[in-house]
This record gives sequence, C-alpha cells and structure tokens, in this order.
Amino acid sequence: MFTKPSYNIDSSSHNLIQITNQMRRDILNMTTIAGSGHPTSSLSGVELMTGLFFGNDFFKCDYSNFENSSNDRIIFSKGHASPLFYSLYKALELITEDELMTFRRFESNLEGHPTPRFKFTEATTGSLGQGLGIGLGIALANRLDESDATTWVLLGDSEMAEGSVYEALELASHYKLNNLIGIIDLNRLGQRGETLTGWNLDIIENKINAFGWNTVVIEDGNIINQVIQGFKKAKELQVSRLNPTMIIAKTKKGAGISFLEDQEGWHGKVLNKNQLDKALEELSAN
Repeated sequence: MFTKPSYNIDSSSHNLIQITNQMRRDILNMTTIAGSGHPTSSLSGVELMTGLFFGNDFFKCDYSNFENSSNDRIIFSKGHASPLFYSLYKALELITEDELMTFRRFESNLEGHPTPRFKFTEATTGSLGQGLGIGLGIALANRLDESDATTWVLLGDSEMAEGSVYEALELASHYKLNNLIGIIDLNRLGQRGETLTGWNLDIIENKINAFGWNTVVIEDGNIINQVIQGFKKAKELQVSRLNPTMIIAKTKKGAGISFLEDQEGWHGKVLNKNQLDKALEELSAN
C-alpha cells in the first residue's frame, strides 16, 4: 500500500505547513523556469490539497496499483492550476524535482493542463465546467461496481458560472451520490477581475443546497487547521447522509506571497527572476 513520504510522519500542523511551503516553492520555481503557467491560481489551493492528501487519510489511494477500483480519485476541474497538481505528486515523492522542472516543455509529460500523458491524471481538464460531470461519472461507476471509493473534484469559483456544473449538481443529488465530494477554491478573482459572487459564501452555499447537496464552509481555506476540520466534517456527512457534499473554501489567489495575495492582474502570469527571489525569501522566513 501507499506510504506517506518520510517528512510527513504525522498530520501535525508543523509538518503540513512544511509541505505547503515546499509546494509553493515548487509552483513558483516551475512556472518561472517555464516562463508560463498559472502560479497564483495554484497557490490559492495549496492548503486544500495538502489537507486532503496529507491530513488524516482523507484521500485513500494505493499508487503502486493505481488502476485499482477501490482507490479514491481526484479531478482537477480547474486544470489551469496544473502547477499545484504536479507539485502535489512531487510532495508525494511520485515524481522528481528534475521532472517537475520540465513543466510545459514540448517533450514533457507535465503539460500546461493535465492530460493522460501524466500517469496520475484521471481526465484531461482545463476547459472549465467539465470536471464535476467527469467526477459524477466516476462516482456512478463506483456505485455500480459496489466500490467504497470517494471521488473528489477541485473546482474554481469562475467555473461556477458554467451551466454544466449545475447539470452535474442536479444529477449527483438525484442519484444520491454520497461518494462524490466537491471542493470549491473560492479565491474571488477570475481571469479579468472579481467573479460574479466574489467571496459571498452564502450565495454559493444557498445555490448548492438548493440542488440537494450537503455543504461545508471553510472560512479561511489557507489555514491548514481549518481545512482539516472542514474535511473531517465532509467525511462525517458522507457517512451520515445519502447526498453528495460540497466543500466551499474561501481562499486568496496568490496565497502565501504577500505581493501576490488577492491582487488583480496576475492571472496566468509568472514571476520574473527578481520577483521569484523575493517570494522564495519570504517563504524561507515562514
């Protein structure tokens, strides 16, 4: 079975913060070296993915037998956050730093949006609004196979304006797929300014409740302890209620770097060498 990396021998806050800092370094380094990518969209979800994969065994997967139907699955619906996706597998010690730094090269398996060229990609994503429907299909298949696996879907808040998301919400509720858990990385900023709902957690929660989903709100999705508590509540709801669950986490785009946090004009832009040095120095002080 899969064994957690040696530096994460427990799920204490100290160890988890170490992981988040390293993932941020990797995200910034790989995008600056590539000269392209979406670092700020990736930084907002670092604590969410750290909590899911390293927190308290929320995500269960035997990577030595990745095709096993009992494995949990993660769909990155916000596929432009691929630096977060790939840095996660480096933190899991499943790819090397050298491989990580090939990001977006022509010959690399680490493409700008995840594709099956990278062996841990469940589905090609990046065309926003499709990931929850893909997760719905996997969850339905698991139900038919009588698998107890959970399908997790990371969504961006901009794609919550896509109609396909609401079709998936309706169907998942109709089929009572409590083996499906969504996570909204609610970082407020889209490609060109604030999203339709910004950080209005009540509006998002009311919409999702209206489709029959359970909801869990994380007031600050960039504080690891709040994230862990949110995932615990989601897993409890999964057991106690026959409905899918959506975690709604308020985050900051560019989180962890003071001059990037919640700043407009950084979508799809990478740091230059001087800015990278400044950001890495800031992370080293944490």
